[in-house]
Amino acid sequence: MIISHDRQTLFIGVPKNGSQTARSVLGQIGVDLVGELGRHPTLPEAIRLAEEQFPGKSISPTAIYAFWRDPVERFCSAVEFHKRCLPNSLMQLFPDRFIGIEPHPRWFETDPGAVAADLRAVINAVAPVEILAALPPPPVPGVSLQPRGGNLSFYRPQSEWLGGTAVTILPFAEYEAGLRQLVDQFGEDGASVVIPQINAAAGLLPVLSISKAELVRAYYREDLPL
Repeated sequence: MIISHDRQTLFIGVPKNGSQTARSVLGQIGVDLVGELGRHPTLPEAIRLAEEQFPGKSISPTAIYAFWRDPVERFCSAVEFHKRCLPNSLMQLFPDRFIGIEPHPRWFETDPGAVAADLRAVINAVAPVEILAALPPPPVPGVSLQPRGGNLSFYRPQSEWLGGTAVTILPFAEYEAGLRQLVDQFGEDGASVVIPQINAAAGLLPVLSISKAELVRAYYREDLPL
């Protein structure tokens, strides 16, 4: 979602793969392509947005980077974020569970303590595997499905951003080193950059049993070969 000023290096941000932290760092030395799209652009969308930012210029980056994360770990991170920050989204996904409970006044909540106790109790009782079962099936080209819980792009497979393109994959397990490498690619000193933590988990991620982890891997099977 960030392109260098010389248009040669492009970073594609994948939801729940440290994209907002990378955006905060690289956005200071490159051009942010999210713009009015309001979500993480795919590679074709990023190219189109870059063409709008650089009218009349050829957009043919020679280096494209993105972070890849273990699908089970990423799913658990998405669940933690979902339950912590999007209370009303859970109400839309599981309306029968929230009968008689008032929705939260804000769609996005950064303070978990601000959510009413009765609402928080029901949210906490929703199991990760129940969320997995409520998600739409992995996307099919040309078919658009809007999940009941709103824009749940942070659950979409990484292959939507990384598949079928000449993307250099950086392992999320080595995130800080990879981000410093990206800063170098953007022409600045990666060793000296200060890396913040944005949208980081507020606590431990959910722990899945072996059988439930296999269900997650089956859902994200397109991500495994990346």
